[in-house]
Amino acid sequence: MARAPVIVFGFVAVSALLGGSGCGGGKGAAGSSGNGGAAGMGGAGGAAGRGGAAQTGGTGGVAGTGGSGGAAGGSGTTGTGGAAADAGTTGSAGGAGTIGAAGTGGPGGDGGRGGAAGTGGSGGTAGTGSATSCTFAVTSSLSTAIPTVGIVTFTTDLAAISSAEIRFGLASTGPTMTAPVDLTKLDHRTLLLGMKGSSAYVFRIVATSAAGTCTSADYTLMTGSVPAGVPNKPPTMRDPVRQARGFILSCNTNGLGPIFIIDSDGAPVWWMAMPFQGTATRAHMSWDGNDMYVVWGSAAGASGDVARISMDGLVVEEKLSGLRTAHHDLTAIPGGVAALLTNSVVERSGDGTITTAIPDLIALYGNGNHSNSIHYDPSDDSYTVGDTGSHLYAKITRQGNLVWQFGGAGPKDPSKAFPGVPRWEVAHGHHLLSDGTFVFFDNNYLDPGTVGAIARVFKLDTTTMTATSVRSYQSGLRTNTLGDVQFLRNGDILMTVREAGAIREIDPSGQVVAQHALGISLGYSEFRESLYGPPPY
Repeated sequence: MARAPVIVFGFVAVSALLGGSGCGGGKGAAGSSGNGGAAGMGGAGGAAGRGGAAQTGGTGGVAGTGGSGGAAGGSGTTGTGGAAADAGTTGSAGGAGTIGAAGTGGPGGDGGRGGAAGTGGSGGTAGTGSATSCTFAVTSSLSTAIPTVGIVTFTTDLAAISSAEIRFGLASTGPTMTAPVDLTKLDHRTLLLGMKGSSAYVFRIVATSAAGTCTSADYTLMTGSVPAGVPNKPPTMRDPVRQARGFILSCNTNGLGPIFIIDSDGAPVWWMAMPFQGTATRAHMSWDGNDMYVVWGSAAGASGDVARISMDGLVVEEKLSGLRTAHHDLTAIPGGVAALLTNSVVERSGDGTITTAIPDLIALYGNGNHSNSIHYDPSDDSYTVGDTGSHLYAKITRQGNLVWQFGGAGPKDPSKAFPGVPRWEVAHGHHLLSDGTFVFFDNNYLDPGTVGAIARVFKLDTTTMTATSVRSYQSGLRTNTLGDVQFLRNGDILMTVREAGAIREIDPSGQVVAQHALGISLGYSEFRESLYGPPPY
């Protein structure tokens, strides 16, 4: 009898990991081998022979005697295993089991039925990308200056690495953070930033080349303890579902109080004592995330300094040249930092090159002598500067040209000033989004009541030159000095009230999502979702 075509699926064989090296999300795992075909069914017993006529499938029978049972059909052949899965594809199906041969009929009996077709192998498991095998030689340690900073070095026999990263997290949860690897550094030296004190962590290395992706075994690291004096309090009034997850960078403005980073749980993950005596007002990570800049000095024109600290805490450069009269605030820019010096904006590159970007702020917007906040805007390569002496904020290109003025009296170029902006007495930090949404910290200096500092939000339209008040938040907390605000990606605002020692996350309805009551005098603050890469402007 003719064999009907049978369609089946096969397993793809899975390669074993060798020498502790894992396979990354690169090459797909091989499919499992196909299951063997089921044994063919035995031939059915021959029917009683009928007189001399030959029966179907049997030999010419002799009448009378019952036919012997047909021989069992041969079992189906084992289905062929699926081929190894290519990157991201499912393994090919196993070939069909061979149909069992028909049993031979007994004399005078009907022929036994053919064995059933062998069961096909199951389909191969889908691949997960192009993987390859390699080995790693890994070392890990903690910074001797900050024992929550991990230092990992490694080499690998994976040739011509094009990219690599280290995935890490608490041992209880597994990796939740990713540290990019700078391939130009000796032995791929990489810092693990954002770890809590006295906690067990796990990390693994993922390296990629043209040959595929290779993943190391998991390694463990135990962080050191947090010293006394570093803010270490869980937040209160907390909505953990809405709360922005990440890190807050700030500083203690008293004496040698620390610069610090806490996570969303209020746990310190990084800290350093001030390298010199003074009032630290802003700490800011560099554009590439490798260093921390800090400025102290709060009076325009008074003596001030800027220091640079490596993120492992092992290299401290005090009193950077060219920035000796810096005050209040600074901002990271690609390749360096920009600071307020008296009434100018001065840039310093990583190699120490000094450029005066804006030589005279007052010449651009009129009266003023107390610039106190600055941000760099990468969307159009400009700065926004606050001047509480002039009761205004201004947007200025890096070439020194005024783009617009918000607030202030008697603008030098009325066509670039937003009309009808209400006057405030003292204000400090601010943040501008690329869509024109603008928030600033109004100290509400002259208010004798309980309103306290206010976060004021406006929408700026530079086509019609209109500034529309969107909302405001009355904190009920007072501070006559400093104070900061920042938009978060979830639509909330981070508000820092210096003299109250509080950092709040506030939703658009004015509800407090979380409050970090740290009990110290605070400088400007910044929220970051990650401690790697450019700042969250």
